[in-house]
Amino acid sequence: MGAEMTGRERILTAIRHEEPDRVPISPRYSAWFIAEYDDISLENQLRQLPDVDFMHIIGEPTRNYIYTCPENYELPDVEVRQKRFPDGDCEIVERTFHTPAGEISDVTRIPPAGREYGVSPNPVKIEHLVKSRDDLPALRHILPPVGDDYSSLHRAQEIIGDRGVVMPCIRSGLDHQAGDARGMENLMIDYYTDRELFDEVIDIFHQRSLQAISNALESGIEFIFGSWYYNSLSSGWSPAIFEEVFVPQIREHVELTHSFGAIYDYYDDGKLAKSYTMIAGCGVNVLETCTPPPVGDFDLAEAKQTVGDEVTLKGYVDLLYVIKHGTPQLVEQTVREAMEIAKPGGGFIIGSSDSFREGTPRENIETYFRACKHYGQYG
Repeated sequence: MGAEMTGRERILTAIRHEEPDRVPISPRYSAWFIAEYDDISLENQLRQLPDVDFMHIIGEPTRNYIYTCPENYELPDVEVRQKRFPDGDCEIVERTFHTPAGEISDVTRIPPAGREYGVSPNPVKIEHLVKSRDDLPALRHILPPVGDDYSSLHRAQEIIGDRGVVMPCIRSGLDHQAGDARGMENLMIDYYTDRELFDEVIDIFHQRSLQAISNALESGIEFIFGSWYYNSLSSGWSPAIFEEVFVPQIREHVELTHSFGAIYDYYDDGKLAKSYTMIAGCGVNVLETCTPPPVGDFDLAEAKQTVGDEVTLKGYVDLLYVIKHGTPQLVEQTVREAMEIAKPGGGFIIGSSDSFREGTPRENIETYFRACKHYGQYG
């Protein structure tokens, strides 16, 4: 047995498909942590989670006015008229953007945090900004310049030190972008009825995502966290559309990242059984969250055998039926089985199918970390 590795060394060794001292432990836990602790600072995460090998995600610096509804907008040539009013226990936000190219508007329902909505509920678009091709010139006016200030990520890396790595979240052209500006259902119809509009809406945001990756890497960032869950087959896309439309976009993300010598972590917390070989074929370094049934359809043993030499698999442990609602015995059994399947030869980072949820028993969380350390040892 060699010397104990740091979290950063452990992660990089696993991604090189070599065997570290133990399998890196990097679950998603933000929802549980927010509910559990008043102080959610990175410093407190480091204190409270001594066994985590941090793959810490921070939002990239570009303001997103498609998905969010702030009080103030930094759009010098655009007038924004915004009205908020209650709708039951939710809030409705009606917006109209008066741009040099015309007006566009949308309506968003924002649920409150807590109760059935969870600690960080997503807003829901009732009316989308892009209702026809005529809205695209105005849409471009409400997209701020792609940000290039990554100082907050560098500060976070200084805080984490050798405990792990920091990654900016660069979203696909769909995630919280075209998927919210036009609407997923509308885009799926557009694919068949107005392919020109479909391609143009997505490409507007895809090009911005490439610029965001370039800006991050030019600032010295070493990891990119690519968020692609709107592109998931769980969202309703067919494998054929995924291969035709999204695979080339994934490949562009990855090739740009690799041209800087950086690492690309691909995120889809939905079904992957019919897409993971295509994703691996794009050259991604890490694939998560590898969600098993019943929520997902990921077969860890099959994936380890078919793409395990190409891509590092990350995640797997079901946050709901195992970690939240399961017994400590089920948690330990699930971790042990995952390690038996995916640990040999490296290329595995144990995590979770998504963020551990509020209300998860602390005993199950503690069992998870204890089992990961015990069964994840090499040598």
